[in-house]
Amino acid sequence: MFLNLLNDEEKSIFLKLAISLIQADGKLEDSEKSFIAEYSREMGIECYTLDEKVDPMPLAEKIGKNSNDSVKRIFLVELLACANSDGDFAEYEKSLIHSFVKIFGLSKDSLQDSLELLKEYTKISTKLMKFIQEGK
Repeated sequence: MFLNLLNDEEKSIFLKLAISLIQADGKLEDSEKSFIAEYSREMGIECYTLDEKVDPMPLAEKIGKNSNDSVKRIFLVELLACANSDGDFAEYEKSLIHSFVKIFGLSKDSLQDSLELLKEYTKISTKLMKFIQEGK
């Protein structure tokens, strides 16, 4: 959605954080793989691996220290969408997201607002797709 607004370093970090997030529950679902593929296309990143083991905390700290609040909110919204892509927002994924929020210096309200906005976005996207495909 908003990944094109990131600089090259932020894009690289984002993709690594997203991959670490989908690895968090120990299983890679097709929907999660699709999200990563879509993210990489959106950011113009051609080479990545889903097997890479990454310690996400130092990467998150880099964003927390060097990026503005808009970038941090982009990370939050996009990582939440990724975590929810398989329909199972697992406890370890939630824990990781909470850690990111803290490291980014964002409020718990930002997290709640992001979750609510993503729900609305999903509803609207579903309605738009239904309209496009079925005219309803």
